[in-house]
Amino acid sequence: MKYNFYKKSKSLASLVIVTMALSFASCNKSIDIFDLNINTDPNSPTKGTAELLLPEAQRNMAGFMEGLNNTQMGFMGVISSSDSYGLGANSFYGSWSNFYTGPGKDLEEVIIASKKSDNKPYLGIAQALKAYSFSTMVDLFGTVPFSEAFLGNAAKLNINPKFDDGKAIYTECYKLLDSAIFNLTASSPYTVTGDIMYGGSKASWIRFANSVRLRMLMTSRKVNTNASADIQAALKATGGIIESTSQDFTWKYGGQISPDLRHPWFTAAYLANNNFTYISAQYMFEMLLRKDPRLPFYFRRQYDKILDQANPTDRGATPVQGAYLVLNPDAWTKARTAGVLADTKADSAYFAGYFGRFRGDQSGVSEDVRYRMVPGVYPAAGLYDNRANAPYVLNTKTNSGGAGIFPMITSNMVNFWKAEAELAYNFGDPKATAEKAIRESIKNVSDFGVSKDASSIAVKEADVENYVTAFLTNYDASATNEVKLNKVLYEAYFAGWGNGFEMYNAFRRNGYPSNIPPPITLNSQFALRLPIPVSEATLNPNAPKPLPLFYNDPVFWDVLKFKF
Repeated sequence: MKYNFYKKSKSLASLVIVTMALSFASCNKSIDIFDLNINTDPNSPTKGTAELLLPEAQRNMAGFMEGLNNTQMGFMGVISSSDSYGLGANSFYGSWSNFYTGPGKDLEEVIIASKKSDNKPYLGIAQALKAYSFSTMVDLFGTVPFSEAFLGNAAKLNINPKFDDGKAIYTECYKLLDSAIFNLTASSPYTVTGDIMYGGSKASWIRFANSVRLRMLMTSRKVNTNASADIQAALKATGGIIESTSQDFTWKYGGQISPDLRHPWFTAAYLANNNFTYISAQYMFEMLLRKDPRLPFYFRRQYDKILDQANPTDRGATPVQGAYLVLNPDAWTKARTAGVLADTKADSAYFAGYFGRFRGDQSGVSEDVRYRMVPGVYPAAGLYDNRANAPYVLNTKTNSGGAGIFPMITSNMVNFWKAEAELAYNFGDPKATAEKAIRESIKNVSDFGVSKDASSIAVKEADVENYVTAFLTNYDASATNEVKLNKVLYEAYFAGWGNGFEMYNAFRRNGYPSNIPPPITLNSQFALRLPIPVSEATLNPNAPKPLPLFYNDPVFWDVLKFKF
């Protein structure tokens, strides 16, 4: 005989349902047994609060900025990253997507949540960061979605936002900064917690907002007929601007390994799979010739042997066209004349560690990672380079270090902006301002290095004085303000190690410093902007048609339109 499993299962199921119904009814007769939506999970909120969203927004914003930093430094011939301008149609799709799904969206959610709860301090912080982020996007891409961005889940759905004009976005960012300062100044029962950048200090955020305004005014000064008055007003803004290292707007990395919170330059250069790109031979050699006190803090040598050119393997790893400075007679002549090298075995060993590439070197990558100069203790929290006593081996400092910084807006940057404005519009004392910026940079680098690597040797006062005196002498010998500005921005160029954004902006608006060497080869003309991803044009019918060409179409404030 056959056994009817279906019949038995059906009977059991009926019994279970009846039993459940009676059980529910005994607890609460009004409950619908088919309505399972009765609990709210406090650990899975459907909407984020400002307190929870702000730290993540700050983290994502720093990651977005750092992710593009190498490109800007490559554009300016400091490292070998896009230094030949071989940019593809989708080269920056990842960065574009990251911004709109990461920090941009996070900040928008903080603003929405803060407005709903009338949380003015969080609202002010988010507005200031939004102005900084979007003005940076304009500086990079020129035109981007702004007014209709982040409406993908709005009541009135919009997944094809229009692209706003860069100048219009700047105008809206100034309004955001006004609102940010108003909200940060207003009385509020709320206190800020979880603020990674400034620990909830409203005064610090007001200084930041004022400094962002100054940054934008400086960046766009050549298309602003009222630039002089606007900049001078920004320098005197209520609440002040960033004026000391303790007020700097920097992202601070940790030394933690799991999860890895270390500076990306550290993880790229100091771990066993070393894959950091090349540092420009011209950049570090110029610092050596000028006796720049920051040199041993910026760069770390790994090798003290001269590659044997009779050995095919060594010869294949040798940088081309004279970039292997230790074998370059002209480099030796300049170094002897400057008094930084002598014809000794020790100096030859030291110079062998200056292993980089010339700007625009497109030759293949050889097996040379154990020879390359790598980032030092500033800003990556790697190792100090002690000329007299440094190990010349691949660094394997994997269990410490890396607690570096990403310097976004610092007091020395602000003073370089101020010196530029003073020279451009004939007010103040640009010589004293530039001197202050240089001294601040050297002191900050030295103090940071000593705090991160016990082997660091603080910069000697005599070395600072010699360096500053050389700059001032050179400055005084300049016949015009334009020549002086060129020299001031040359100093800003070397103070800018670790932040390529300000180098790139200053160069596009001024063409200075004018004496940095051009690439030895080019894939394209100088990048006036980053290419808007072609995938965005494919998916969004409101994208510009045709898309701007990165080597031909400048951002709205670039009147120079530099070309090699």
